[in-house]
Amino acid sequence: MKYLDFLWALDLLYRYHPKYHSNELLLLADDILKWINNELPEDSSSLIYLKSCFESPYDAFTAVWKEVLLLAGPFSRLN
Repeated sequence: MKYLDFLWALDLLYRYHPKYHSNELLLLADDILKWINNELPEDSSSLIYLKSCFESPYDAFTAVWKEVLLLAGPFSRLN
């Protein structure tokens, strides 16, 4: 999966399905990318939350990606 495809899917949701597009999804995706790049301090509440919900950054990113694809539905070129 490419990061640009991920951004494209989020943009698609924002433009065509605004009721499904949420700031929480964008914030979660941003925190996951920071986790992948080791940009979150160890005592960060975001990192603590992510580690409590997901086994790894990959699992977290995969979960968000599945949510984006689910929301994008049949309009997605990524399925």
